[in-house]
Amino acid sequence: MIRICSTSIRCIPALRLTHFAVVLCAMCLLLSACAGKKTHEADNVRSIVVNLATKQAADPDVPGLSVAVLHRGQDAPISAAFGNASLENPTPVTTASLFKIGSVTKVFTATLIHRLIEEGRLSYDTPISQFFPTYPNGKAITVRNLLEHTSGIPEMLALPAVQQNLARYWSPEDLIGMVAKQPPIFKPGTRQRYCNTGFLMLAVIAEKITGRTYAEQVREIIADRLGMKTLMAGVDGAVVPRLVSGYSGSNGEMQLPLAASIAIAMGTGNLEATPDDVVRLVNLDRIVKNNVLETLPLRPLVLSDGKEAAVESKKNHYLGSELDGCTLFLFSQPKIDLIGKLGSFPGFGTAYFYDRQTGYAVAVSVNNERAISHAIALGAEILEALRRK
Repeated sequence: MIRICSTSIRCIPALRLTHFAVVLCAMCLLLSACAGKKTHEADNVRSIVVNLATKQAADPDVPGLSVAVLHRGQDAPISAAFGNASLENPTPVTTASLFKIGSVTKVFTATLIHRLIEEGRLSYDTPISQFFPTYPNGKAITVRNLLEHTSGIPEMLALPAVQQNLARYWSPEDLIGMVAKQPPIFKPGTRQRYCNTGFLMLAVIAEKITGRTYAEQVREIIADRLGMKTLMAGVDGAVVPRLVSGYSGSNGEMQLPLAASIAIAMGTGNLEATPDDVVRLVNLDRIVKNNVLETLPLRPLVLSDGKEAAVESKKNHYLGSELDGCTLFLFSQPKIDLIGKLGSFPGFGTAYFYDRQTGYAVAVSVNNERAISHAIALGAEILEALRRK
């Protein structure tokens, strides 16, 4: 530590004092230049976000839109919001508005599982029979199969009883019990088919190992550590401050979506948050050593027969593959490879993408599930533009 007083300064020769002043001045100029550079960069990012988001938000199929961008290691997202949070009583969307983020919830669930694996309390190869002893063929289905959607377990949301009353809450035990009575879709590891049931089971596994509820774990392990102030687990019938209204429609014709239980989707689609909080997933390395956003190979999942598991979305111009709780997006328009997750819930759509090349992440939410393509396009456009800035 350097301590300076009037006496010591008088003892310093004029030349040394001049040198000290020059060094101090140089340091001040350097700090000022760094601050100026950061401000300039933030202004550039904001300009890109606002310019591109304004175009997507102008579409009549987008009642409201909120977007946030954050660089890995940083804590202050650059956010913007457009349109209406409610059409019945026009209220603007703000960056503090919450959305139902659907399957982006799965990234949170996978993070809890990855943490348990790193702590040695679970393994990718652990059979689900250890937690669901009566589940048929449970010894052949692993935690990895659940994370990669290669379990062959039937889809809980496709059960006739669930389809007949989407607003009804079914407990995890009821849902898993009903699914267990259905025949498997395929042999574990041989195919990939998106399965919400698998992530419900992962959430239950996390609860059984820790003795803590899923909501408590998400809040304490992820939200609190990453500074997510708004993130919460959805509760049926709850009045949520600043939650936007969701819609369904196309060609500018909006209607209310079908009522659906959000609590039924524990671990698979039950979280609510602002994009400003969702984008903070870019800092997952603060929670787990193996941050899959950084470590997963940017190529489709390879199945047990050596074939790649990938699905083409012609409408959204990408080839996608499920990877360990996330999704790989190989975009053709724009030409960019990203890792992230899409989330849909009646009335809502969210896209979260991370670009390893630049270290930037983007989260985009809209309050019309049929307009999720706008969120997808905007997220990819922003990250591609950030590569070129």
